[in-house]
Amino acid sequence: MSERRIRFSDAQAPMLREIGDVLDVGVLSVDEALVITGWNRWLETATGKRAAGVIGKPLAVVEPNLRPAARNAFEQAVHGSTVVLSHRLHGYLLDIPPASGIDGFRRMQQSVRILPLHSDDGATRGAVAIIQDVTERVVREEELRVAMEAAQSANQAKSSFLAAMSHELRTPIGAMSGYADLLGDGIFGPVSDTQRAQLVRIKTVGRHLLDIVEEILAFARIEAGREEAHLADADAVAIAREALVAVEPLVGRKGLGLRADLPSSPIHMRTDAVKVRQILINLLGNAVKFTDAGQISVRVCAAPDGATVDFVIADTGPGISESDIRRIFEPFVQASGSFARTHEGTGLGLSVSRKLARLLGGDISVTSKTGTGSVFTASLPAR
Repeated sequence: MSERRIRFSDAQAPMLREIGDVLDVGVLSVDEALVITGWNRWLETATGKRAAGVIGKPLAVVEPNLRPAARNAFEQAVHGSTVVLSHRLHGYLLDIPPASGIDGFRRMQQSVRILPLHSDDGATRGAVAIIQDVTERVVREEELRVAMEAAQSANQAKSSFLAAMSHELRTPIGAMSGYADLLGDGIFGPVSDTQRAQLVRIKTVGRHLLDIVEEILAFARIEAGREEAHLADADAVAIAREALVAVEPLVGRKGLGLRADLPSSPIHMRTDAVKVRQILINLLGNAVKFTDAGQISVRVCAAPDGATVDFVIADTGPGISESDIRRIFEPFVQASGSFARTHEGTGLGLSVSRKLARLLGGDISVTSKTGTGSVFTASLPAR
Protein backbone atom coordinates (compact mmCIF):
# COMPACT_ATOMS: atom_id res chain seq x y z
CA MET A 1 0.00 0.00 0.00
CA SER A 2 1.39 3.39 -0.91
CA GLU A 3 1.78 5.73 2.06
CA ARG A 4 1.07 9.44 2.04
CA ARG A 5 2.30 12.02 4.49
CA ILE A 6 0.58 15.28 5.35
CA ARG A 7 3.11 17.96 6.30
CA PHE A 8 2.12 21.22 7.93
CA SER A 9 3.59 24.02 9.96
CA ASP A 10 2.04 25.58 13.04
CA ALA A 11 1.17 28.64 10.94
CA GLN A 12 -0.85 26.48 8.57
CA ALA A 13 -2.93 24.82 11.29
CA PRO A 14 -5.74 27.46 11.34
CA MET A 15 -6.09 27.25 7.56
CA LEU A 16 -6.30 23.45 7.70
CA ARG A 17 -9.01 23.68 10.35
CA GLU A 18 -11.04 26.05 8.16
CA ILE A 19 -10.75 23.67 5.21
CA GLY A 20 -11.83 20.76 7.41
CA ASP A 21 -14.92 22.64 8.55
CA VAL A 22 -16.32 22.97 5.03
CA LEU A 23 -15.77 19.35 4.03
CA ASP A 24 -18.70 16.90 3.97
CA VAL A 25 -16.62 14.31 5.83
CA GLY A 26 -15.37 13.95 9.35
CA VAL A 27 -11.84 15.18 10.02
CA LEU A 28 -10.31 14.03 13.29
CA SER A 29 -6.67 14.66 14.18
CA VAL A 30 -4.66 13.37 17.13
CA ASP A 31 -1.12 13.85 18.39
CA GLU A 32 1.44 11.12 19.06
CA ALA A 33 -0.27 10.25 22.37
CA LEU A 34 -3.68 9.96 20.66
CA VAL A 35 -4.87 13.21 22.24
CA ILE A 36 -7.43 14.97 20.04
CA THR A 37 -6.05 18.07 18.28
CA GLY A 38 -8.73 18.57 15.64
CA TRP A 39 -12.53 17.99 15.47
CA ASN A 40 -14.35 19.56 12.52
CA ARG A 41 -17.94 20.78 12.21
CA TRP A 42 -19.09 17.58 10.48
CA LEU A 43 -18.07 15.63 13.58
CA GLU A 44 -19.77 18.19 15.81
CA THR A 45 -23.04 17.70 13.91
CA ALA A 46 -22.75 13.91 13.68
CA THR A 47 -21.77 13.27 17.32
CA GLY A 48 -23.35 16.24 19.12
CA LYS A 49 -19.99 16.93 20.76
CA ARG A 50 -18.53 20.42 20.38
CA ALA A 51 -14.89 20.76 19.35
CA ALA A 52 -14.14 22.90 22.40
CA GLY A 53 -15.25 20.04 24.62
CA VAL A 54 -13.12 17.32 23.05
CA ILE A 55 -9.91 18.98 21.82
CA GLY A 56 -7.12 18.35 24.32
CA LYS A 57 -8.69 15.16 25.64
CA PRO A 58 -7.45 11.62 24.95
CA LEU A 59 -9.35 9.89 22.17
CA ALA A 60 -10.09 6.96 24.51
CA VAL A 61 -11.83 9.35 26.93
CA VAL A 62 -13.98 11.00 24.28
CA GLU A 63 -14.70 7.60 22.68
CA PRO A 64 -14.84 5.14 25.61
CA ASN A 65 -16.10 2.42 23.26
CA LEU A 66 -13.14 2.81 20.90
CA ARG A 67 -12.53 -0.65 19.51
CA PRO A 68 -9.09 -2.30 19.41
CA ALA A 69 -9.07 -2.22 15.58
CA ALA A 70 -9.58 1.56 15.61
CA ARG A 71 -6.93 2.16 18.29
CA ASN A 72 -4.47 -0.03 16.42
CA ALA A 73 -5.15 1.90 13.18
CA PHE A 74 -4.37 5.24 14.88
CA GLU A 75 -1.20 3.84 16.42
CA GLN A 76 -0.02 2.57 13.01
CA ALA A 77 -0.68 6.00 11.49
CA VAL A 78 1.22 7.76 14.28
CA HIS A 79 4.18 5.52 13.43
CA GLY A 80 4.07 6.49 9.76
CA SER A 81 1.63 4.10 8.05
CA THR A 82 -1.50 4.98 6.10
CA VAL A 83 -4.44 2.79 7.17
CA VAL A 84 -7.77 2.23 5.42
CA LEU A 85 -10.75 0.86 7.32
CA SER A 86 -13.56 -0.54 5.18
CA HIS A 87 -17.13 -0.52 6.46
CA ARG A 88 -17.55 -4.11 5.26
CA LEU A 89 -14.71 -5.37 7.46
CA HIS A 90 -14.68 -2.89 10.31
CA GLY A 91 -18.18 -1.40 10.41
CA TYR A 92 -17.26 1.93 11.98
CA LEU A 93 -14.43 3.95 13.52
CA LEU A 94 -16.35 6.22 15.91
CA ASP A 95 -19.53 5.20 17.72
CA ILE A 96 -21.89 7.59 15.92
CA PRO A 97 -25.64 7.03 15.45
CA PRO A 98 -26.87 6.86 11.83
CA ALA A 99 -28.67 9.76 10.23
CA SER A 100 -32.42 9.99 10.87
CA GLY A 101 -34.59 8.03 8.45
CA ILE A 102 -32.14 5.14 8.10
CA ASP A 103 -33.33 1.96 9.74
CA GLY A 104 -31.50 -1.29 10.37
CA PHE A 105 -28.26 0.12 11.80
CA ARG A 106 -27.43 1.13 15.37
CA ARG A 107 -24.33 3.00 14.20
CA MET A 108 -23.26 5.01 11.21
CA GLN A 109 -21.37 2.82 8.73
CA GLN A 110 -18.04 4.48 7.95
CA SER A 111 -15.20 4.19 5.50
CA VAL A 112 -12.04 5.72 6.96
CA ARG A 113 -8.55 6.64 5.82
CA ILE A 114 -6.04 7.47 8.58
CA LEU A 115 -2.82 9.21 7.53
CA PRO A 116 0.29 10.20 9.49
CA LEU A 117 0.90 13.90 10.16
CA HIS A 118 4.46 15.20 9.91
CA SER A 119 5.84 18.66 10.48
CA ASP A 120 8.21 20.40 8.05
CA ASP A 121 11.23 18.99 9.81
CA GLY A 122 9.94 15.42 9.30
CA ALA A 123 9.01 14.82 12.92
CA THR A 124 5.82 12.86 13.58
CA ARG A 125 3.07 15.14 14.83
CA GLY A 126 0.24 12.60 15.03
CA ALA A 127 -2.39 11.38 12.60
CA VAL A 128 -5.52 12.57 10.84
CA ALA A 129 -8.60 10.43 10.09
CA ILE A 130 -10.90 11.22 7.15
CA ILE A 131 -14.31 9.69 7.97
CA GLN A 132 -17.00 9.18 5.33
CA ASP A 133 -20.61 8.25 6.12
CA VAL A 134 -21.50 5.32 3.83
CA THR A 135 -24.60 4.11 5.69
CA GLU A 136 -27.02 5.06 2.91
CA ARG A 137 -24.84 3.32 0.35
CA VAL A 138 -24.73 0.19 2.51
CA VAL A 139 -28.54 0.27 2.78
CA ARG A 140 -28.88 0.55 -1.03
CA GLU A 141 -26.39 -2.28 -1.53
CA GLU A 142 -28.36 -4.48 0.85
CA GLU A 143 -31.63 -3.63 -0.92
CA LEU A 144 -30.00 -4.48 -4.24
CA ARG A 145 -28.68 -7.78 -2.87
CA VAL A 146 -32.13 -8.75 -1.57
CA ALA A 147 -33.73 -7.78 -4.89
CA MET A 148 -31.16 -9.83 -6.83
CA GLU A 149 -31.74 -12.85 -4.63
CA ALA A 150 -35.50 -12.51 -5.12
CA ALA A 151 -35.04 -12.25 -8.89
CA GLN A 152 -32.78 -15.30 -8.93
CA SER A 153 -35.29 -17.22 -6.83
CA ALA A 154 -38.12 -16.22 -9.17
CA ASN A 155 -36.05 -17.22 -12.19
CA GLN A 156 -35.26 -20.58 -10.61
CA ALA A 157 -38.94 -21.08 -9.82
CA LYS A 158 -39.81 -20.28 -13.43
CA SER A 159 -37.27 -22.77 -14.76
CA SER A 160 -38.45 -25.44 -12.31
CA PHE A 161 -42.06 -24.84 -13.33
CA LEU A 162 -41.23 -25.06 -17.04
CA ALA A 163 -39.28 -28.28 -16.50
CA ALA A 164 -42.02 -29.84 -14.38
CA MET A 165 -44.76 -28.77 -16.78
CA SER A 166 -42.83 -30.08 -19.77
CA HIS A 167 -42.23 -33.45 -18.11
CA GLU A 168 -45.93 -33.70 -17.29
CA LEU A 169 -46.85 -32.93 -20.91
CA ARG A 170 -44.51 -35.57 -22.30
CA THR A 171 -46.54 -38.51 -20.96
CA PRO A 172 -49.98 -37.66 -22.43
CA ILE A 173 -48.43 -36.54 -25.73
CA GLY A 174 -46.52 -39.81 -25.98
CA ALA A 175 -49.68 -41.76 -25.12
CA MET A 176 -51.63 -39.89 -27.79
CA SER A 177 -49.06 -40.78 -30.45
CA GLY A 178 -49.02 -44.39 -29.23
CA TYR A 179 -52.79 -44.75 -29.51
CA ALA A 180 -52.66 -43.19 -32.98
CA ASP A 181 -50.12 -45.84 -33.99
CA LEU A 182 -52.34 -48.63 -32.63
CA LEU A 183 -55.36 -47.31 -34.49
CA GLY A 184 -53.33 -46.94 -37.68
CA ASP A 185 -52.10 -50.53 -37.41
CA GLY A 186 -55.70 -51.76 -37.32
CA ILE A 187 -55.44 -53.21 -33.81
CA PHE A 188 -58.99 -52.06 -33.03
CA GLY A 189 -60.47 -52.82 -36.44
CA PRO A 190 -60.24 -51.73 -40.07
CA VAL A 191 -59.18 -48.12 -40.79
CA SER A 192 -60.30 -46.24 -43.87
CA ASP A 193 -57.99 -44.04 -45.93
CA THR A 194 -59.73 -40.93 -44.62
CA GLN A 195 -59.29 -42.07 -41.01
CA ARG A 196 -55.64 -42.97 -41.66
CA ALA A 197 -55.02 -39.47 -43.02
CA GLN A 198 -56.46 -37.98 -39.83
CA LEU A 199 -54.29 -40.27 -37.71
CA VAL A 200 -51.23 -39.03 -39.59
CA ARG A 201 -52.28 -35.47 -38.73
CA ILE A 202 -52.65 -36.44 -35.07
CA LYS A 203 -49.11 -37.88 -35.10
CA THR A 204 -47.77 -34.77 -36.83
CA VAL A 205 -49.34 -32.52 -34.20
CA GLY A 206 -47.97 -34.83 -31.49
CA ARG A 207 -44.44 -34.59 -32.87
CA HIS A 208 -44.77 -30.81 -33.03
CA LEU A 209 -45.89 -30.69 -29.40
CA LEU A 210 -42.97 -32.92 -28.37
CA ASP A 211 -40.57 -30.59 -30.19
CA ILE A 212 -41.97 -27.66 -28.20
CA VAL A 213 -41.66 -29.62 -24.95
CA GLU A 214 -38.04 -30.54 -25.73
CA GLU A 215 -37.26 -26.90 -26.49
CA ILE A 216 -38.72 -25.80 -23.16
CA LEU A 217 -36.81 -28.53 -21.32
CA ALA A 218 -33.56 -27.50 -22.98
CA PHE A 219 -34.19 -23.88 -22.00
CA ALA A 220 -34.96 -24.89 -18.39
CA ARG A 221 -31.78 -26.99 -18.16
CA ILE A 222 -29.64 -24.16 -19.52
CA GLU A 223 -31.21 -21.57 -17.21
CA ALA A 224 -30.65 -23.87 -14.23
CA GLY A 225 -27.01 -24.44 -15.24
CA ARG A 226 -27.57 -28.18 -15.65
CA GLU A 227 -26.72 -28.40 -19.36
CA GLU A 228 -23.30 -29.94 -19.98
CA ALA A 229 -21.18 -30.42 -23.09
CA HIS A 230 -20.02 -33.96 -23.84
CA LEU A 231 -17.07 -33.62 -26.20
CA ALA A 232 -16.07 -36.21 -28.79
CA ASP A 233 -14.54 -36.29 -32.26
CA ALA A 234 -17.12 -35.39 -34.92
CA ASP A 235 -17.47 -34.34 -38.57
CA ALA A 236 -19.04 -30.92 -39.07
CA VAL A 237 -20.16 -31.84 -42.62
CA ALA A 238 -21.94 -34.98 -41.41
CA ILE A 239 -23.68 -33.02 -38.63
CA ALA A 240 -24.91 -30.48 -41.18
CA ARG A 241 -26.25 -33.25 -43.46
CA GLU A 242 -28.17 -34.78 -40.55
CA ALA A 243 -29.73 -31.39 -39.73
CA LEU A 244 -30.72 -30.92 -43.38
CA VAL A 245 -32.46 -34.30 -43.45
CA ALA A 246 -34.46 -33.30 -40.37
CA VAL A 247 -35.80 -30.08 -41.93
CA GLU A 248 -36.29 -31.27 -45.52
CA PRO A 249 -39.99 -32.12 -44.92
CA LEU A 250 -40.62 -28.59 -43.58
CA VAL A 251 -38.90 -27.06 -46.59
CA GLY A 252 -40.88 -29.26 -48.97
CA ARG A 253 -44.24 -28.40 -47.41
CA LYS A 254 -43.60 -24.68 -47.95
CA GLY A 255 -42.32 -25.18 -51.50
CA LEU A 256 -38.96 -23.60 -50.74
CA GLY A 257 -35.61 -24.36 -52.32
CA LEU A 258 -32.83 -25.88 -50.23
CA ARG A 259 -29.19 -25.36 -51.27
CA ALA A 260 -26.31 -26.98 -49.43
CA ASP A 261 -22.73 -25.78 -49.95
CA LEU A 262 -20.84 -28.52 -48.14
CA PRO A 263 -17.21 -29.63 -48.61
CA SER A 264 -16.67 -33.08 -50.09
CA SER A 265 -14.17 -33.95 -47.36
CA PRO A 266 -14.86 -34.03 -43.59
CA ILE A 267 -14.20 -31.07 -41.31
CA HIS A 268 -12.99 -32.54 -38.04
CA MET A 269 -14.17 -31.08 -34.75
CA ARG A 270 -14.03 -32.05 -31.12
CA THR A 271 -17.39 -30.93 -29.84
CA ASP A 272 -20.81 -32.08 -28.65
CA ALA A 273 -22.35 -33.25 -31.92
CA VAL A 274 -25.85 -33.55 -30.44
CA LYS A 275 -25.85 -29.90 -29.37
CA VAL A 276 -24.37 -28.71 -32.67
CA ARG A 277 -27.11 -30.62 -34.52
CA GLN A 278 -29.73 -29.03 -32.29
CA ILE A 279 -28.32 -25.57 -32.98
CA LEU A 280 -28.46 -26.17 -36.74
CA ILE A 281 -31.97 -27.64 -36.67
CA ASN A 282 -33.16 -24.64 -34.64
CA LEU A 283 -31.56 -22.15 -37.03
CA LEU A 284 -32.82 -23.99 -40.11
CA GLY A 285 -36.31 -24.37 -38.66
CA ASN A 286 -36.36 -20.68 -37.80
CA ALA A 287 -35.34 -19.80 -41.37
CA VAL A 288 -38.08 -21.99 -42.84
CA LYS A 289 -40.66 -20.60 -40.42
CA PHE A 290 -40.12 -17.00 -41.47
CA THR A 291 -39.52 -17.58 -45.19
CA ASP A 292 -42.58 -17.80 -47.47
CA ALA A 293 -40.83 -17.79 -50.86
CA GLY A 294 -37.36 -18.41 -52.22
CA GLN A 295 -34.80 -20.67 -50.63
CA ILE A 296 -32.78 -21.65 -47.60
CA SER A 297 -29.05 -22.16 -48.03
CA VAL A 298 -26.49 -23.81 -45.77
CA ARG A 299 -22.73 -23.44 -45.93
CA VAL A 300 -20.08 -25.07 -43.73
CA CYS A 301 -16.47 -23.92 -43.75
CA ALA A 302 -13.42 -24.00 -41.51
CA ALA A 303 -11.51 -20.84 -40.64
CA PRO A 304 -8.13 -20.44 -42.39
CA ASP A 305 -6.31 -21.11 -39.11
CA GLY A 306 -8.50 -24.13 -38.39
CA ALA A 307 -9.52 -22.77 -35.00
CA THR A 308 -13.24 -22.44 -35.71
CA VAL A 309 -15.93 -23.89 -37.95
CA ASP A 310 -18.68 -21.67 -39.34
CA PHE A 311 -22.18 -22.94 -40.04
CA VAL A 312 -23.91 -20.28 -42.17
CA ILE A 313 -27.69 -20.41 -42.70
CA ALA A 314 -29.20 -17.85 -45.08
CA ASP A 315 -32.83 -17.28 -46.08
CA THR A 316 -34.82 -15.09 -48.42
CA GLY A 317 -37.38 -14.11 -45.82
CA PRO A 318 -38.61 -10.63 -44.88
CA GLY A 319 -35.43 -9.77 -42.97
CA ILE A 320 -35.09 -8.35 -39.49
CA SER A 321 -35.14 -4.69 -38.53
CA GLU A 322 -32.24 -3.09 -36.61
CA SER A 323 -34.36 -2.76 -33.46
CA ASP A 324 -35.48 -6.39 -33.58
CA ILE A 325 -31.96 -7.79 -34.11
CA ARG A 326 -31.04 -6.60 -30.63
CA ARG A 327 -33.88 -8.68 -29.11
CA ILE A 328 -34.30 -11.83 -31.19
CA PHE A 329 -32.00 -13.86 -28.92
CA GLU A 330 -34.08 -13.04 -25.85
CA PRO A 331 -36.29 -15.92 -24.65
CA PHE A 332 -39.97 -15.94 -25.70
CA VAL A 333 -39.42 -13.12 -28.20
CA GLN A 334 -39.89 -13.52 -31.95
CA ALA A 335 -38.57 -11.30 -34.72
CA SER A 336 -41.52 -8.96 -34.32
CA GLY A 337 -39.83 -7.84 -31.08
CA SER A 338 -42.85 -8.69 -28.96
CA PHE A 339 -44.16 -11.58 -26.92
CA ALA A 340 -47.09 -12.03 -29.30
CA ARG A 341 -46.89 -15.25 -31.28
CA THR A 342 -47.10 -14.17 -34.92
CA HIS A 343 -45.63 -17.53 -35.99
CA GLU A 344 -45.94 -20.92 -34.34
CA GLY A 345 -43.32 -21.91 -31.79
CA THR A 346 -42.18 -21.00 -28.30
CA GLY A 347 -39.87 -18.16 -29.22
CA LEU A 348 -37.06 -20.08 -27.50
CA GLY A 349 -35.22 -21.49 -30.52
CA LEU A 350 -32.73 -18.67 -31.03
CA SER A 351 -32.21 -18.13 -27.31
CA VAL A 352 -31.51 -21.83 -26.73
CA SER A 353 -29.26 -22.00 -29.80
CA ARG A 354 -27.08 -19.08 -28.70
CA LYS A 355 -26.79 -20.42 -25.15
CA LEU A 356 -25.78 -23.83 -26.50
CA ALA A 357 -23.23 -22.23 -28.85
CA ARG A 358 -21.71 -20.31 -25.96
CA LEU A 359 -21.69 -23.45 -23.83
CA LEU A 360 -19.54 -25.01 -26.57
CA GLY A 361 -17.22 -22.00 -26.56
CA GLY A 362 -18.65 -20.26 -29.64
CA ASP A 363 -21.43 -17.85 -30.50
CA ILE A 364 -24.13 -17.02 -33.05
CA SER A 365 -24.22 -13.79 -35.03
CA VAL A 366 -26.78 -12.43 -37.47
CA THR A 367 -26.79 -9.96 -40.34
CA SER A 368 -30.04 -8.90 -41.91
CA LYS A 369 -31.78 -6.18 -43.83
CA THR A 370 -35.50 -5.70 -44.11
CA GLY A 371 -36.78 -7.18 -47.36
CA THR A 372 -33.60 -9.07 -48.30
CA GLY A 373 -33.48 -11.98 -45.86
CA SER A 374 -31.20 -12.91 -42.99
CA VAL A 375 -27.91 -14.74 -42.45
CA PHE A 376 -27.21 -16.55 -39.18
CA THR A 377 -23.67 -17.76 -38.49
CA ALA A 378 -22.87 -20.25 -35.74
CA SER A 379 -19.10 -20.05 -35.14
CA LEU A 380 -17.91 -22.95 -33.01
CA PRO A 381 -14.40 -23.92 -31.92
CA ALA A 382 -12.92 -26.85 -33.80
CA ARG A 383 -11.12 -27.92 -30.63
